[in-house]
Amino acid sequence: MAPLASAILLVVSFPPFALLLPPFVALVPFLVFVAGRPAGVAGRREAARAGLLLGIAYFGLLLYWLAIALLPDSRLAIPAYALAVLVLAGFTTAFATGLHYVRERLPAVPLPIAAALLWTAVEWVQGHLGDLSFPWLGLGTALAPFPRVAGAADLVGARGLTFWVALVNGSLAAAVLELRDGRLNARHATITAAVLALPVVYGFWRSATLTIRPAARVAVVQPNIPRELRRDRGAAVDSSLAALRRLTSAIPAGSVDLVAWPEVAIPAALDDPFQDRLRKEIRTLGAKVGAPILAGAYAMERPPGAPRPTYYNAAFVVAPDGLTGEVYRKMRLVPFVERVPFVDPARLERIVGEMLYYGGLGRGNEATTFAAGDAHYGVLICFESIFASHARILRARGADFLVNATNDAWYGSEGSLGRSTALWQHPAHLVLRAIETRTGIARAANTGISLFVDPLGRTYERTTLFTHDVRAATVYTSDSTTLFVRWGDWLATGATACAALLLLAARRAPAMGAAPRQPAGSRGGGAGEPS
Repeated sequence: MAPLASAILLVVSFPPFALLLPPFVALVPFLVFVAGRPAGVAGRREAARAGLLLGIAYFGLLLYWLAIALLPDSRLAIPAYALAVLVLAGFTTAFATGLHYVRERLPAVPLPIAAALLWTAVEWVQGHLGDLSFPWLGLGTALAPFPRVAGAADLVGARGLTFWVALVNGSLAAAVLELRDGRLNARHATITAAVLALPVVYGFWRSATLTIRPAARVAVVQPNIPRELRRDRGAAVDSSLAALRRLTSAIPAGSVDLVAWPEVAIPAALDDPFQDRLRKEIRTLGAKVGAPILAGAYAMERPPGAPRPTYYNAAFVVAPDGLTGEVYRKMRLVPFVERVPFVDPARLERIVGEMLYYGGLGRGNEATTFAAGDAHYGVLICFESIFASHARILRARGADFLVNATNDAWYGSEGSLGRSTALWQHPAHLVLRAIETRTGIARAANTGISLFVDPLGRTYERTTLFTHDVRAATVYTSDSTTLFVRWGDWLATGATACAALLLLAARRAPAMGAAPRQPAGSRGGGAGEPS
């Protein structure tokens, strides 16, 4: 039951739940269980099975929406969901196995340190798998509803918060083990309280002292185009354009510096020579509002000698006098949906037939910034918001604020029963991106939630899901260049290196046979919990 208890606590740590306690205690039952496995291969197998059970329950509940997102378009949705859960459960299995191994071979390493290093390393690897990277909802992201508590992200990033939260979990688990043995001391309690309190004190202090200023006025448009409509490309273009025209026209002339449309708001290649009507329509809307429009659409490129063009998920800057030539092409593509990992789209097309927009998109190669009034901004398209490195690069290149253009219609449908938790999980990442870089963010989502985030991580002007809406607000920024922007994911990278060294040292150390506790009521075998 311990792995299942931890799985449930982990799931309720994330949006749409906004609970502060679960992230700091979620791993405690599981850590106590692993620490209680006997030394040797048999105990390690027990730990591995528990890790697998934890992963299946945790990721199965957390990511159930994957099946919802894929089922309308593929009969393989359920097998794909099951495979994804099993792959991710492999990470928790590796964590449990590694933790047991380290505690058996290196009993002098405290449980909190080993747990924090290994859990952070597992998250780091999960986010550095190339085309298969999927850093969705790391443990640190559970603090998104509490931006002042998460304030240390500007020093260490979201994965640095993961290290902190895992360290607190490990400290509490060690306290449980000591309390069970009747030897809990004040020193341990004091250290645990300090580990918990110091980052919180910093977060509150930083929130009170950071100076923020207006960067630009931005309008985000939410056209609420159903995903079913996009199967008919012609109808989708006409319906999308009609909704965008109506909502954008409602923005008072001269009131904003930028209008942001969602990801692929126009499901056509905007730079296609045959799409002059679309370009003219958007140019007219921009002239009416008196501001450039950041238009989500497809981009096309025909390399010399290529039989077909390459298509990109892109965002175009359309000024009142037409296309500016400024375009951002999405760099992080959703595995198997926008691009089959490690396979060239041209080769894939030769194998499976014509590939237009889905499954064979090209990958952009430049994180570009654009101007809006006196400020500069960078673009995150959909999935890219979960990658801290992408927002960091844009900030380092001079972005005063960020625009997240996304289409979350895949994550559910109108009506309470059709709304998956992903609709709240996805925008939660932006709170951490704002704190890490201390920049404001404007989010334009097709079906919602559209919102704004300030550099302190506070959200405002949130829209209602599955409604037609447009919101105009001031986006704020700061003049602070954070340690995270300067040094990147230094704490998590260092923790991963330390975890590797820890495992190597454990490999070279002789088997001790006395590290893990004996389960309550068992006989023989070990010498009990190490001091």
